[in-house]
Amino acid sequence: MKLLKVIVIIFVTSLMACTKQKVVKPACLFSVQKIAPSWVCDEPYSDLAIQTVGKFEQSFGGRNYMLDMAEIAARKQLTERFKLEVAGRISLYAGESELSSKAIDALIVSANKHIDSTNLTGAKVYLTEVGPEGEVYVLVGLDRSTTKALIEKVIVNSVQSEKDLWQVFKTQKLDTQVAIAIATIKD
Repeated sequence: MKLLKVIVIIFVTSLMACTKQKVVKPACLFSVQKIAPSWVCDEPYSDLAIQTVGKFEQSFGGRNYMLDMAEIAARKQLTERFKLEVAGRISLYAGESELSSKAIDALIVSANKHIDSTNLTGAKVYLTEVGPEGEVYVLVGLDRSTTKALIEKVIVNSVQSEKDLWQVFKTQKLDTQVAIAIATIKD
C-alpha cells in the first residue's frame, strides 16, 4: 500500500511539474543576435491574409534605393505566395468535385498564368525597419478583402481565357459564382 502511495505521489508531482513548464518561444533576431520586430521573422502582422518581408543589404545607393530594392524582393515573394494561395483554394474547391489530380493541376496552371507582381493591385508596404548593420526590411502584404477580390479576378480571367478547361464547373455555376466560391473557400 505504501508503495502505491509513493508511486501516485511521484506521478502527480511529475504531472504538476510538466504543466508548470512554459514553452519559451525564441525571439525574432537580426543576424547579429539583436532583437528584431516579430514581422521580420514572418510572424503574422495585423489582419493581413498574405505577407512577405523583403530585405536589402546596406548600399551606397542610399536609403530610398534600399527601400525600393527590398520592396521589389518582397513583392516578388508575395507573388509566389499568392500563387500558392490560389493553388490551394483551387485544390480545395476542385477536390470537392472529385476531379483527377491532373485536371486540378491544369486548373492551377491556367490560373497562375494570370498572376504576376504587376497585377497584385492592393499590395501595400505596411512597415519598414533598418537593421543594426544598416540593412533594410520591408513588410508587404495583402489584406483579406483584397486577397479575395484578386483571387476572384484571377479565376474569372482564367475561366474566360480557357473556357474548355473550366467547363467542369460551368455546368454547376456561372463564371463569377465559381470565382467567388473558390475565393471564399477558406474563409
